[in-house]
Amino acid sequence: MKQRRTLGRGLVAALCTSLTLSFSGAASAEESLTLRYNQWFPATHWSQVDGLLDFFQQVETVTEGRVKIQPSAKPLAPPTRNYQAVTSGIADLAWGPHGYTPGAFPLTEMVEFPFDNKDAEKSSVAYWRVFKQYFEPAGMQNDVHTLAMHVTSGGNLHMKDKAIVKPEDLNGMKIRVQTPVVSNALQELGVAPISGSLVELREFLSRGVIDGTALSDELLVGFKVDKYINHVTHIPGGLYSNSAFLVVNKDKWMQISEKDRAAIDRIAGEKLSARMGRLWDENDVKGRNYLTERLAGEYREASPELMNALHKVFDPQREQWFDVAKENGVDGHAVMAFYKSEIEAQQ
Repeated sequence: MKQRRTLGRGLVAALCTSLTLSFSGAASAEESLTLRYNQWFPATHWSQVDGLLDFFQQVETVTEGRVKIQPSAKPLAPPTRNYQAVTSGIADLAWGPHGYTPGAFPLTEMVEFPFDNKDAEKSSVAYWRVFKQYFEPAGMQNDVHTLAMHVTSGGNLHMKDKAIVKPEDLNGMKIRVQTPVVSNALQELGVAPISGSLVELREFLSRGVIDGTALSDELLVGFKVDKYINHVTHIPGGLYSNSAFLVVNKDKWMQISEKDRAAIDRIAGEKLSARMGRLWDENDVKGRNYLTERLAGEYREASPELMNALHKVFDPQREQWFDVAKENGVDGHAVMAFYKSEIEAQQ
């Protein structure tokens, strides 16, 4: 009889323990998880306010408050260490250009070549599809979870004191560049390329470190450095485009429930990539309108002579990229054809 009572007490204790663990697990599933976003870009810029910060609010909504994204009060890492900050766990979430870490993401150079980007929204949709079908299976960014891949609007030549009309006008000019692709090509035309992030641009221009910058119109105006610029040469299709990412730390991503991960992915991916590209287009038009009104005849279209010279120095790099793609396990010709067909399919 005594043994039976002891056994009964054991069963009750085991049942209570089981229920406690069950309720404890259910409670933890409802707890919120806050992800730290590396806010290195100005928080008031439209790419943040209308793009990423609005997306962060959507994440909180679709997960019913279980996942929150908190921008940092100051940068957790500089732009050049942005991606690495996520893989190391310094930040949980980061957005920025691949080109700030030269050589780390060679496949992304496909969308950084000039003259191809006439619609950043359509190009961003196509780029996301390229990433999912080709780049991700090849192992690109497999140390994080990728939420978006998009392109920016095309860059132009913005100069302080000298207009760029002929190829010879570039000789000896110190020009800030954002990607190795542009740096390598412009050197062939006598340019001294200067590397530097956007946060350094104002200092470069104000101190005379550079004669000009390769940049999109919207960033020139958005960063309020247009006062230093007196001449713009517009390059149809862009002198370059930036490839940009939004990534989250993989361990933190796996701490989110499967249901909430699916909810976030539904509003990210192609939708978010397209949205970022569309915002770039809309604001680039605003920036161009402002600059053409202020500069009048000093906002000019690139001459056929200049365009021919630019094609001549960029085309060999485009060809070299196919070898780079092969080294990284990707058929570059198939990828390029797919990318262009996906852009055309949206016309």
